[in-house]
Amino acid sequence: MFIFWHRIFKSAWQSFRRNGWLSLVAVFIMAQALLIVSILASLNVVVGSTIKSINERIDVAVFFKETAPEADILLLKQAAEGWPDVREVTYVSSQEALNKFLEENRNRDIIRSIIPEQENFLPASLEIKVTDPYKIESVVGQMRNGQYSKLISETSLEDNQKIIEKLRNVSGFIQRSSLILAVVLVGIALMIIFNTIRITIFTRRQEIEIMKLVGATDWYIRWPFIIEGMMYGVIATLFTTVLLALGYAVIVRPMMTSYLISASGNPVFSVSFLIFLVGLQLAVGLVVGGMSSYWATRKHLSI
Repeated sequence: MFIFWHRIFKSAWQSFRRNGWLSLVAVFIMAQALLIVSILASLNVVVGSTIKSINERIDVAVFFKETAPEADILLLKQAAEGWPDVREVTYVSSQEALNKFLEENRNRDIIRSIIPEQENFLPASLEIKVTDPYKIESVVGQMRNGQYSKLISETSLEDNQKIIEKLRNVSGFIQRSSLILAVVLVGIALMIIFNTIRITIFTRRQEIEIMKLVGATDWYIRWPFIIEGMMYGVIATLFTTVLLALGYAVIVRPMMTSYLISASGNPVFSVSFLIFLVGLQLAVGLVVGGMSSYWATRKHLSI
């Protein structure tokens, strides 16, 4: 068995070397496809982390009428904290809202001169953070339809809905475009390797006929071509791994501390993700190379 596979791999490597520039072109195209797949996977992680970070900051403010008793507002707060979709509820009194407004505009003398500190025009409110931004509508609906609905004057739901809708559109566009581009590039790599193996079969047709005459089995003839196709994937993976390592060291690493930080405060690109990325490239390279070679031998190898 060892001798069998040794001969198979030796034959595949000799064919790879014999093809010369054709093999390099196939590896280059495969490397481009794998590199784009890796970049798209990384982009999805960055976008997902960004959306998650924004989700952490999205909340809805429920404003109450001036006549609303503080005791009733606190009872509503206590009830809302027990709802399954609510992560956190913060009560902001009318005075706290005014103090916050004045603090945020402390350097704007015109605004501070117009608004006297002893007169409060801001309502009390509940600031609600939810586990999923898509649940904001249902949480506000619960409040508006509950027993304390008469205390509520307005909410910030409309503004939040615009932000959530933009997040949905961006996330959907990234996922759809990434999938389409990845499929197109993998398809191109398939066709390139398919044609490379087909040309290899054509150039070795006399050698294959001799092997058949001396009793070589079908799979003994077919395996070197399949292994050769998988070699394209392995070598392309090694090449793209080097490029990704350089890109990480030169471009990504300096950005880690400033931008590429997840909502939990951890770097977006962890070591486990980079290992996963290399594994993904290798798996795609082996499957694409092996399948295209197999199809080429099925279609053009007369055995």
